[in-house]
Amino acid sequence: MQLVNGIGRAIGRDKIETSPEVLTCYAFDATNIRHLPLAVTFPQTAQEVQAIVGLCLDAGVPVIPRGAGTGFAGGTVPLCGGVVVSTERLARILSIDRDRGLTFLEPGVVNATLQNEAAKAGLMFPPDPSSLEVCTLGGNVAQDAGGPRALKYGVTRDYVLGVDAILPSGRLVECDESLVDSGAWDPITTLLVGSEGTLGIITRICLRLRARPESLATALAFFKTTRDAAAAVNLVFERGVLPAALELVDSETMDCIAKFIKIETPPSGGCSLLIETDGKLGEAQETMSEVEAALKGASVVEIKVARSEEERQELWRMRRSVSPSLARIAPWKINEDVCVPRSNLPLLVDAVTRLSAKYGLRLPTFGHAGDGNMHVNVMFDPKDRDQVRRAEALVADLFESTLRLAGSISGEHGIGFTKMQFLPTQLGPDVLSLERRIKQAFDPQALVNPGKVVDLV
Repeated sequence: MQLVNGIGRAIGRDKIETSPEVLTCYAFDATNIRHLPLAVTFPQTAQEVQAIVGLCLDAGVPVIPRGAGTGFAGGTVPLCGGVVVSTERLARILSIDRDRGLTFLEPGVVNATLQNEAAKAGLMFPPDPSSLEVCTLGGNVAQDAGGPRALKYGVTRDYVLGVDAILPSGRLVECDESLVDSGAWDPITTLLVGSEGTLGIITRICLRLRARPESLATALAFFKTTRDAAAAVNLVFERGVLPAALELVDSETMDCIAKFIKIETPPSGGCSLLIETDGKLGEAQETMSEVEAALKGASVVEIKVARSEEERQELWRMRRSVSPSLARIAPWKINEDVCVPRSNLPLLVDAVTRLSAKYGLRLPTFGHAGDGNMHVNVMFDPKDRDQVRRAEALVADLFESTLRLAGSISGEHGIGFTKMQFLPTQLGPDVLSLERRIKQAFDPQALVNPGKVVDLV
C-alpha cells in the first residue's frame, strides 16, 4: 500500500487503480491466462512513466508495460504481480511530416488511427496486423508486428527510426532527432524493437512512412485442398511476381467464415488465397494478371477479382473475420504462428493434417502464406482435461515439426512466456546465453516484465 500511495502522489491518484474490477481487466491478454497485478497505472507523460518505474524498482516490485493486450504469447500478463503500466493515455500523434515521410507519436496510438491519419497526407504505415483496429503502436514495436503487407513491405522493425524509453535503471533515453534522417545506427532502439517489453518501456516513437500506392487490385482464389493452395503460392513467386499480400485460409476456416458473414464459396473449392497487388497507376492490374496466369497453372477452382473498392473491402472483411468466426468450433483455442520457408509450406500443411488426426483436435489454419507465416489454431474445451493435455502435446509436436522444416516457432506473435520452454531448441545455448546477458545488462534485478522471453538463470 505504501508503494501505491507513493505512485499516487507522484502521478496523481486518478492515474492509478487497485479495484478488483480494474485489476481483473488487466490480468490477461488474448491467451486468457490470468494473473492479477498489484495495481494498474495510466501515465500521460514520459516523466510519469519514469516516476512509476523508479518507485517500483526501489521497492523491488515488478513493472509490466502494456498496450492493448491483444498478444497471443502472454507478453503483457503480470506473472509475478507487480504494477502494470498501461500506455493507453499516451496516445497522441505528435506530428506527421509528409516531406520527410515520418511521424512522431506516443505508444498508445492505435495502429488504425495512424493508418487513417497518414492516408490524409498521402502516406501509409505498412505493418497492418489483423488486430489493427485495437492494437497500439507501442505493442507493435515491442513485438515487431507484421501483418499481410509484411510480404512486400517488411515488418515494424523496418520502419522504426528511433524511440524514447524508460530503461530499467529508471533513466529516460531519448531519440536523437538529428540522426533520424542520417540512417545512423541506434543500438538502444535496435534492441528495444522486438524485446517484448523486457528491456524498457517505450514512451515515444519515430516511424518511417511510405507513399501510398496509386492503384490496388485484390482477388480471392479458391482451391480444392489446402495443399493445392500452398503449392500455388510458390507458383506465383516462380513467375517473378511480388504481391503486396498473399493470405491463405484453409477450408475449415473458410467454412466458419461463410457462416459468420455469409460469403459464397464454390462447392468444390473451400480453401482460398487472398491476393493483393499494388503499385503505380495500372501496375497493380498488370501484376494481378500475372498472378491469375500463375494460378491457372495450379489447381485453381475459381478466381474472384474485386471490381470496386467496396468489393475489395468485402474480401478483406472476410480475412479479418477469421478469428471471431472460429469461436463456433470450440470454446477456446491456442493460436500459434509458426513460420517456415515458403518452399516448405506444403510440407507444413501435411504436418498440420497429420497432427490433427494424431491428437483428435481440429486445427483451422490461415495466415501470411506469402512469407510462410501460418496461424495454426488448436481448438479445444478448456474444461476437458484430456483435451487440454492433447492440445498442449500437439503444440509441442507442431513446434518440433516446424523446426524440422527449417522454420521458426514464432513468425510474429513473439515468445512471451507461453513459448519460453521451446526457445532453447530453436536458438541453441550460445544465442540464448547472449540474450540472457543482454537482459542482465539492461535489467539486473529482472523486474521489468519478468518471466518473459528468457529467464536470468
